[in-house]
Amino acid sequence: MRALVTGACGFVGSYLVRHLSACGDTVFGTCLNVESERGGDCEYHTLNLLDEAQCREVVHATQPEIIYHLAAVTFVPTAEKDFQTTLATNVGGTHHLLRACEGLGHRVRFLYVSSSEVYGRITPQDLPLTENQPLRPLNNYSLTKAMAELVVQKYAQQPGILAVVARPFNHTGAGQEAQFVASSFAKQLAQISKGVLPPTIEVGNLAAKRDFSDVRDIVRAYRLIGEGGEGVYNLCSGHAVAIQYLLETLVEISGQSVTIAVSPERYRPLDVPAIYGDISRLRTEFEWEPRYSLKDTLTSLYEYWLERV
Repeated sequence: MRALVTGACGFVGSYLVRHLSACGDTVFGTCLNVESERGGDCEYHTLNLLDEAQCREVVHATQPEIIYHLAAVTFVPTAEKDFQTTLATNVGGTHHLLRACEGLGHRVRFLYVSSSEVYGRITPQDLPLTENQPLRPLNNYSLTKAMAELVVQKYAQQPGILAVVARPFNHTGAGQEAQFVASSFAKQLAQISKGVLPPTIEVGNLAAKRDFSDVRDIVRAYRLIGEGGEGVYNLCSGHAVAIQYLLETLVEISGQSVTIAVSPERYRPLDVPAIYGDISRLRTEFEWEPRYSLKDTLTSLYEYWLERV
């Protein structure tokens, strides 16, 4: 299948490109700036989602049968600081891509990667979160993701577009930026191991419980629902683990003896103590199950940083 992946140079996008190529798909990828050394099994195109004409040019040049739309402003603090750019990118960019699909002349499948954050404020009685949970976004990032889902719903009513929405929960793995919690811990431990940092880990609120998956399991689910799904799908492990567990497991993997220091800059009060999703729909329709344990995932993450420190 001819597949176009937006955000192909990002953390998850690069995993998806490799997975699609391994499955035999013809893959095209977009990045804000295509690096000259990129190549392999993917043809890369420069794309700024804010440029509607460029979106149309890339879509018509690649003639995709399926679009995996991952490109977005994804870091919550960035979205809080610059709502206008986040709105234009996450909502307007999705609109630009879908409008470009209208003139393709053939039916195209469109997988929109949303986020579990669109569920927003929840109570323990809401758990596990199903796809039918009302959306109550709490920040600019989740607000724009929920708004973009409405854009997708609008275009899904047209005969030439078959749209699917993925709502992934937390996922991590080798290559994730250090601004995210598991990768931050892993990088600090790698730096301690190499003597770059003293044996002290700076942490935020360790009591939060979240639903973590391996990025390799998530991209495998993207292809399954992208090619054969319809509607909305939760992508997650189906259970929550404490951030404290992530840290303890990474410390064990590293073999380091460390002191834990709570950083005021990292500490956030808990609006939602625990979040985890229901993956019944994904399991029932596609027999999807996670292939990687959380310890496997954290081990690959630590080894990634150990090689780069």
